[in-house]
Amino acid sequence: MVLYINKTTVLTNLQRGNTEATFCPVEVKLSFHERAGQGELTDEQILQQKAINIDFKDSFGFTPLHWACYYGQFATVQSLVEAGANINEEAPEMVTPLILAASGGHHEVVRLLLDKGAESTHMDIVGNTALMYAAAGNHPHTCNEILSRDPDMTATNENGDTAYALAIENGSTLSQAVLEQYLTAVLSL
Repeated sequence: MVLYINKTTVLTNLQRGNTEATFCPVEVKLSFHERAGQGELTDEQILQQKAINIDFKDSFGFTPLHWACYYGQFATVQSLVEAGANINEEAPEMVTPLILAASGGHHEVVRLLLDKGAESTHMDIVGNTALMYAAAGNHPHTCNEILSRDPDMTATNENGDTAYALAIENGSTLSQAVLEQYLTAVLSL
């Protein structure tokens, strides 16, 4: 039996001629809201902001909790809620953190908000609920989270659309199946 030993040379990045890139010579400073959206807030920063106002709105009218929910930053949402952020705070057009989390399909954030008392039947300025956004966006797990809270399946927006109609209209077959299963279960009671 012949044993071949493969001798390879491992070069470091420096030996290859690679050096650290200075991508941006200017230090980028993010606002509290932007850091919330990126999930880069520490508990200490949140507590410092709580002492001032945890629900302060940015120039767009959104709170840090809105940003964290929109981007599905679960840990940041949890920390903000524990610090006392208003889970039903309305941004422009009556948008709540729950609606933003549902529109992105962030079902774990949706579950947390609902557990903490978020209004599942709240409607935005055109009458859409979190369930409607989840259904239209084809987010079946999010639909399931909202459906577990006994929502109003007959709610309609200003166009007369229900969550089920929006799922069909947007080709959201997975959400449509979840809604059909829920309706079948309710009708068979």
